Amino acid sequence: MSVRTRIEVTRLNNVIGAQVHGVDLRAPLRDDTRAEIHDALMRHSVLFFRDQDIDDAQQLAFARNFGEPFDPYLDSSAMAPTERLFVTIEDTPESPPKADHWHTDVPFRREPPDIAVLHMRVAPPVGGDTLWASTRALYERLSPAMQRALAGLDTIVGIGTPVKAAYEKDPDAAERFRRLLQEVPPSRHPLVRVHPDTGLPAVYFPGDEFLRGIDGMHPDESEAILGVLRKRLDDPNVQCRWQWRRHDVAMWDERCTNHRASSDHHPAHRLVRRCLVGCGAPTGLDGRTSADVGGA
Repeated sequence: MSVRTRIEVTRLNNVIGAQVHGVDLRAPLRDDTRAEIHDALMRHSVLFFRDQDIDDAQQLAFARNFGEPFDPYLDSSAMAPTERLFVTIEDTPESPPKADHWHTDVPFRREPPDIAVLHMRVAPPVGGDTLWASTRALYERLSPAMQRALAGLDTIVGIGTPVKAAYEKDPDAAERFRRLLQEVPPSRHPLVRVHPDTGLPAVYFPGDEFLRGIDGMHPDESEAILGVLRKRLDDPNVQCRWQWRRHDVAMWDERCTNHRASSDHHPAHRLVRRCLVGCGAPTGLDGRTSADVGGA
């Protein structure tokens, strides 16, 4: 039985991020509540829910309200069907943080995911905040000349170093990784993508670990443009920052944000579980969409 709620949405700032009150994520959502949360996500790009002691099934059930589950793994045949829909990110003294850089999730697919839902299972006593940047606001703050220059550009995005490093830990995985590179070729994505729901443009910056450069440009030319965008991501005026407590939930729109987890909690323990829903090929301002490209 679904539960009626009256949600309250409190902005973190005037650009990105809001906290949602009055929702128990353990219970199924009514259609009108789901619509309210979706509308809030479209307005604020990142939503936060405090004190949600949920398990995997409840987290996935909540996420399913906003799209079909997305399998982030490239080689998951040995994993249980539900487990393959979650990514566990755990920091310990022996395993330092690895996500302290701007990125989106699984951007090397031709149809990358739409929405992420993350649950904080173990919060460090201090530090370990996560930051989000609005790539829609980043685009809006560019000069008209720069917006026109970006309009026809595509990036080449491939499997990142973390995926390669995971396979390199297993000497028997070299052949599997070689097949993986053939089965999941790099993708060509519009550098400016139009959001399918809001119709608003945003820079699509997958993250340095995935970016191969701007298609058709010399490396120094590509880096000159990407360097400008990278610097704009560091502008606090397009960001929000969340100080975690145990059992907080965050959901964000992968299509118009970047995120990074600060590493200042190390060596304290930090554990999160993330699932993804929805997917679609990014569409550029001129209507072109992402495509697979050859080579690894």
